[in-house]
Amino acid sequence: MSLPASYFFFKYPHFKLAHLYCIERLTAAMGRPVTDDDIGLKVLREAPAEETQIIDIVAIHGLGAHPDDSWCKNAGTRESPRWINWLEEENMLPAVAPNARIMRYGYQSQWFGKEAMQQSASIVAERLLRALKRKRKDITFRPLLFVAHCFGGLVVLKALLEAEQYPIEWPGVFPSTAGLIFFGTPFRGAGGMNQMEMLEAARREYYEDEVQLTALEVLQPGNAYLQELVDSFLKRMRGQINKIRIACFFELKSSNVGRIVGGQDRTRFVVSESSGCLDLSDATSKYSLSRTYFNMNKFAKATEEDFETVADVVKDMV
Repeated sequence: MSLPASYFFFKYPHFKLAHLYCIERLTAAMGRPVTDDDIGLKVLREAPAEETQIIDIVAIHGLGAHPDDSWCKNAGTRESPRWINWLEEENMLPAVAPNARIMRYGYQSQWFGKEAMQQSASIVAERLLRALKRKRKDITFRPLLFVAHCFGGLVVLKALLEAEQYPIEWPGVFPSTAGLIFFGTPFRGAGGMNQMEMLEAARREYYEDEVQLTALEVLQPGNAYLQELVDSFLKRMRGQINKIRIACFFELKSSNVGRIVGGQDRTRFVVSESSGCLDLSDATSKYSLSRTYFNMNKFAKATEEDFETVADVVKDMV
């Protein structure tokens, strides 16, 4: 719900014009609304019929993102945009993993506004598992590769922990997972984003019941749920004989977080290298990308150096 400036000057005597800029930034950050048709597991590309060693690749977006737009980059201009989704562009991921059925999972991830939902990693993880169970009913042990950005990575961790603990309910998911690719997942919190500033900015435009805290709070450094989730996952991994291969990508360019939390330009690294990378091991590697946190999972050309790095990782996992 967008409100006129007069509303804020009336309700908040100390309201400043700078707050209007903050509101405009928050509204712009919402992007395209997520509809019922966008939610769930969507097949972007079926594996070729002649393939005998098929792998399922599932991409999961982060908070405040559209399930499809999250993976798109403009290869054109602002006046004449040409959006490229590297998950389905023929010379990109399909060419890198020709034996893959490529899917993306969508969920309502907006934490403020009329479409805000009370989400948590646990809720989204269970819905993801149910979607996988339906889609893989007759192929429960087909290899799986998860690709996740930001909060989506925490969803993957929770889903795998649940699948490992309840194998009868979620057959095949944990033992079939061959690889995990994380783009800027804040395993130790997103220190570059001031959650309190973001909440205050949202509350200045929306009613109290239109601002949901659960998903945002888990990104706070030191959050108890986040620590327990990551620690539990790492303990499970240490006990595995056939370890899941893990690749963690981190940002090399700072982001202008001021576009979300206020009127002044403020550049920060949203998820630091130490937060965005799990402890290195023989099965876990980390890679840098010359991108900001907000575009590190978007590629427009197969010849981009950062995409080539991602492509090499995918090839090793499929």
